[in-house]
Parts: sequence; C-alpha cells; structure tokens
Amino acid sequence: MSALVGVRHGLLRLEAAWWMSRTFLSNLTTWAALVGWVAADPDLTSWGRMAALLVAVTALNGAMFIINDLLDAEGDAVTAPYLPLPSGLLSRRQAWLAMGAGLLTAVLCVLLAAPSAGRLAVAAGLILLGTIPSAGYSKVKDLGIWGSLTVALPQCIAAVVAWVLAGGGPAGELLLVLAYLMLACVSNNILAALRDVEKDPEAGNRTLAVRLGAPRAFRAAALTGFAALAPVLVLAAVRPGWWALVFAGVGAAIHLFCYPRLLRSFADPERDRTQRLADQRLWKLGEYVRHSSVVAAFNPVAGLVAGVVLYACLRGGYRVYNSRLVSGAIHRSLSGPVTVSARG
Repeated sequence: MSALVGVRHGLLRLEAAWWMSRTFLSNLTTWAALVGWVAADPDLTSWGRMAALLVAVTALNGAMFIINDLLDAEGDAVTAPYLPLPSGLLSRRQAWLAMGAGLLTAVLCVLLAAPSAGRLAVAAGLILLGTIPSAGYSKVKDLGIWGSLTVALPQCIAAVVAWVLAGGGPAGELLLVLAYLMLACVSNNILAALRDVEKDPEAGNRTLAVRLGAPRAFRAAALTGFAALAPVLVLAAVRPGWWALVFAGVGAAIHLFCYPRLLRSFADPERDRTQRLADQRLWKLGEYVRHSSVVAAFNPVAGLVAGVVLYACLRGGYRVYNSRLVSGAIHRSLSGPVTVSARG
C-alpha cells in the first residue's frame, strides 16, 4: 500500500511540474513558430518537421516559465501562493529537474526539425540568444515597457528559428511577421501583468501595469493590439493574402465589443486575479482570431485549424489548471485540506 501511495504522490508532483511549465500558456510562442514556418513553407510540405519544432518551442517555453518561477518564488508567495514552489507542491530541486526535462525535450525535437547541420547551427544560436532574456524576465519586469520588450524578443526569435529551419523565404514578409509579433507580444505581456496589478506592489514589483495603473495599462495594451493589425494589412496586400483581412476583421470586432466592459472591469479595484482572468476570455478569443489572420495570409486553412486547436488548448488548459492547481485539488490530494488562498 505504501508503494502505491508513493507512486500516486509522485504522479501528483509530476502533474504539478506540468502545470508549473504553463504549457497551455505557451501558445503565443507556438503561434510565432507556426507563423515563421508557414511564411517559409506556405503549403506546409514539411509539416512533420514543423510539428517537431512546435513541440520544441512549447517545451523550451515551459522550461523558461519554471526558471522564472524559481527566480521569482519570493514574489509569487504574495501574488500567486498556489503555484508549486510557494505552496510546497514541489521542492526547488524537483523544479530544476522539471526544467531540465523540458530543455532535453526541446533539444531532441529541434534535432528532428532541422533539415541540415548548417540550419541547425543557425537555429541553435538563435535559440540560445532568445533564452537569455526569457530566463531573466523576472529580473527586468520592473523596467516598464523595457520589460515587455524583453519578453517579446524571444517570442519573435521563435518565428525566425522556424523560418530558418523551414528553408527561408521573402525577407520582407518575415519582417512584417516580426513587426506583428512584437506588437502582439507587448500587448499580451501588459495584459498578463494586469492580473497582479494590485498584488505586485506588495511583492515589490513595478511592472508597466503598476506604473500606469490598471485602466491606463489596459488602454495601452488595447492600442498596441490594434496597432498589430497594421502589418497584417500590409502582408495581406503584398502577398496577396486576402483571407487575412477576414480573420483580422473578426478579431478587431471582438476587441471593439469587449473594450468598454473590460475598461470598467480594470477600473474596479475589487476584481481579483481569478476574476480578471475570466473577464478576458472573450478578449483572448479576439487575440487568437487576430493571430490566425497572420497564418491565413499564407494559408487560410492552416490559420483556421490553428486558431481552433490552440484556443481549445488555452481554454481547456485554464479550466483544468484552475481546478487542479489554483483551487488546490493537487494540494488536497497530497496533504489534506489546502492552506493557500486561490485568490492570490
């Protein structure tokens, strides 16, 4: 019986490590890799190697999430006490092991995605360049817009890595893709910081959302998100890829519909982290439709399929994450009644 209990507890801690990697939240980097690949290979003739790269990017991004949690454990004890480290679900040693497993998975999958040693070497150099700001984000997020740009850089590099491994293509189209990703990533990072805008000052964090205040920060995130449509419009015209306009129009309409309600929500200091995540559900759908527009400029079917699959992963992931980690189901299974607040 004790052996069975040990196996069960081991599986629960493995699950906690999985949620610590926030794999379901790695979608923006996954989008970047997908767009970079389809920009070089619009017909997806090398879809098997593309799938290997998407797994690699997701695993690497998960490893970076774990590193940031290790570096920011003290602050997370205030802003998100249900996370595996502050809640005691994982030790620091176990977290480092999980990070190493993610890195190993990423390396193996990049090897599968590379068509030649030369392109592998270029991709490896770019990945190494991207991991540095990603791993150090917890130390620069207090720098306002510079923190947002720092986290956007590795996500943009994922698109370049994919473009290189897929064989390359028109450089002008890649630059438009990167312009879109930079704006979309900055917008997404500001929105992410808004979840903890009340708690971050208690932890000593001075994110852009804290510096501007929630309503102004949301306006900045929304404006940046709308600005990201400009490269999509240019891309649709120069390829031409007119299906992108349909996706972009739907995404913009969703955001315009959400904007007044979300602005009121962010102006309400009584809204907590969990409620603000729920408030953003429809806005997040608009983001994913907008991301699909960039893929659709090259391959409309791929844009539609990617949007459906990745949004389903996001929504399903959030639902299970909230149940198993935020609400304390894993903690209760390991040690009885949970003692941390799900409202952090």
